[in-house]
Amino acid sequence: MGLFIENIHTPIKNQNHLWLDNLDGEALTDCYLQSVADCAEFEIPTMVVQLPNDSKPNNARGLDRIKRITEKAEQLGVNVALENLRNLANLAYVLEQVDSLRIGFCYDCGHHYRYYPNDDLLSMFGSRVMALHLHDNNGSYAQHGLPFDGTIDWSTTMKKIAETNYSGATAIEAMNWDYEKLSAKEFLHKAFERAKRLEALR
Repeated sequence: MGLFIENIHTPIKNQNHLWLDNLDGEALTDCYLQSVADCAEFEIPTMVVQLPNDSKPNNARGLDRIKRITEKAEQLGVNVALENLRNLANLAYVLEQVDSLRIGFCYDCGHHYRYYPNDDLLSMFGSRVMALHLHDNNGSYAQHGLPFDGTIDWSTTMKKIAETNYSGATAIEAMNWDYEKLSAKEFLHKAFERAKRLEALR
C-alpha cells in the first residue's frame, strides 16, 4: 500500500525479565536481538522497547544485555528507542550508561503524565528522542485516549517536543477502548484529524 513503517513496538508481556539471571532473561534478550534483525530486513528504522519497571532494579547482567542489543543495532543500523512507563530510574540509568547514537528515547506523553507528572522527561532525555507515543489521559485506564479528549496541555507538550532534536512523525498511540461505538474507519479518521491538530502545534 506504499505505507512507510517508521517503527515497531517489541513485545511487552515479559519486559521485566530483561534483568533476570535465568533462561527467561536470555529468551527476552534473544527476542530483542531478533527484532533488531527484523527491522533491518524490512527497512524499519526504529524499534521501541520498554525496560523493566523500577520495582525491578537494574543490574550488571541487564546492562550487559543492553550492550549486546546496542552492538547489533549499531552493526545493522537500527535505532532502539527506550520508552518511559513505570521505569524512570531504569531508563535514566541505561541512557546514562550506554553512549550510542543507536540507543535513544521513545517519549510517551500519556505514560509521562500518568506515572511521573512532576518530572520533565523531555528536558532530561529530549536530545535522544527517536520516537513518539502521543495519547491523552482520559478513559478507562487514564491513558491511551485520543489527543484533546483528556486534560494534557497539548500546546505546551508539542512545543517541548519541537525543542528537541526529534523530526519524525507525530505518532498517535490511542486505543479504541472508549471509542467502541466508532467503526475502525471512523476511529482512524478521528485519530488522523487529531494528529494534524498536534502537528500544527509543533
